[in-house]
Amino acid sequence: MRKNEHFIFPALLIAAVLLNCARQVNENLIIKESNSVARQPVIDPDYASIVLPPNIAPTNFVIKEEGSDYYVQISSEKGKAIDIFSRSSLIRIPMKPWKKLLTLNGNQSLNIAIFVKNENKWNRYVPIENSIAPESIDSHLVYRIIPPLYQYYDKMSLFQRDLSNYDERTIAYNKSLGDNCVNCHSFHQHNPERMLFHMRAGAIGTLMMMVYDDDVYKVDTKTSFNRATSYRSWHPNGELVAFAFNDVKQLFHAVGENRDVFDIVSDLCLFNIKTNTITSSPKISSADRLETYPEWSPDGRSLYFCSAPGLEHYDKHEHPYKQMKYDLMRISYDAEKDLWGEIEPVLLASESGLSAAHAKPSPDGKYILLCLSEYSYFPLYRPESDLYLLDVQTNQYRNAEEINSRSAESYHSWSSNGRWIVLSSKRRDGLVTDAYFSYFDQHGHFSKPFILPQRDPELEKSLFRVYNVPEFVCGAVSVRPQKLIKTAWSQKIIKAKLDPKVSGKAESGKREEPMYQSFH
Repeated sequence: MRKNEHFIFPALLIAAVLLNCARQVNENLIIKESNSVARQPVIDPDYASIVLPPNIAPTNFVIKEEGSDYYVQISSEKGKAIDIFSRSSLIRIPMKPWKKLLTLNGNQSLNIAIFVKNENKWNRYVPIENSIAPESIDSHLVYRIIPPLYQYYDKMSLFQRDLSNYDERTIAYNKSLGDNCVNCHSFHQHNPERMLFHMRAGAIGTLMMMVYDDDVYKVDTKTSFNRATSYRSWHPNGELVAFAFNDVKQLFHAVGENRDVFDIVSDLCLFNIKTNTITSSPKISSADRLETYPEWSPDGRSLYFCSAPGLEHYDKHEHPYKQMKYDLMRISYDAEKDLWGEIEPVLLASESGLSAAHAKPSPDGKYILLCLSEYSYFPLYRPESDLYLLDVQTNQYRNAEEINSRSAESYHSWSSNGRWIVLSSKRRDGLVTDAYFSYFDQHGHFSKPFILPQRDPELEKSLFRVYNVPEFVCGAVSVRPQKLIKTAWSQKIIKAKLDPKVSGKAESGKREEPMYQSFH
């Protein structure tokens, strides 16, 4: 040890103690001598009166009150309060104390006291009171990030975000996949080791990428019966995937809402992963109806889907696409025997006056959360689109007004424990969709939604990103992007076979047959 070195550590310790004492004195003076303001402070994002998961990342925010200095105290029933002094209105909450405080106080209140110094006087605002839920949220969220472009896409990626911190990692990047459109990602029962997504309109072609446990496959789902598949739902057995195949048309408007989407053709089919077989039934692929958005019930015995009459049923002089209202339907299915039951109406457009989309059953099967809008099956472009909660037992439904806004609410999904939902909403600025979370309690009510926490919320707003199709997963997606890229560019393709009992509907056209392989 060098001369006098043994004096350094005690000196540092003494300095730290003195600094801590000075801060405590400062805090006490601020609290004691501050002027009361009879309202809560304005903060952005709006993290006030919300329910938080005990494992969520710190909800950093900006204080929208004029001042030169800021003091924030975050406290709960147990544990040490978090004290934050800042010259900036951006409040960054330290990670470790935040995690400890939330972990100790499940099912308790979380209080945020905010003090702002303005003209040498401290103002004390009415504290913000939030709640900490007893149940955690799934550890990761997967979403697609795209720019808010109307007609063209350039860069798009599938990302995964660790919800306990701010770690965001790329799963797939379209620039490395032949500039394809990357879309329609999905997971088998929130399992990060079983996922699929589609690639379209790029150098590699229109194909499906499937990750199944330790392997990655490239699948051509087109047959003489069906076009390339899109909207999807995994059967609980992990061996079947229900797909829609659509002939999609888009309209772009110079005035008002920028885009409308409608289908000319839309039917449903099943893909058997073990046999690489496409099958269907006339009941879910009627020539007179448009069927889309398949969703399995949690027990796998029923397939929910949205259905509307085809374009020929509407008045051609009154914008047919604006007359299209989708019903919510259900059909029973025996996966072991491959037997279909009869179609049952769940929520008819003639009764609600609205068009149904994205009908997502809760993990316990008791509820269905769905979008209803004026017309169309694409609520993202319908500003009036709201989320509705349907009770499966009673078939009664209500506007889930506690989670809706004046802007479009669109894609949503349930957490694995059924206590949390994530939804896409344009409420922040009416232009881009962000991911919002809400707690769903045992009485069937939702808490006020809050936006995905960010390390720097001001920076996030400036990036102008669209969060698309947020999906919960119970862990990190482990497949490496390099493995996906290698498989995508390989010549090995799994070619879907058509079930012999299903008649072909359309010629797929001549093409060079690549080298095919099998899953097993």
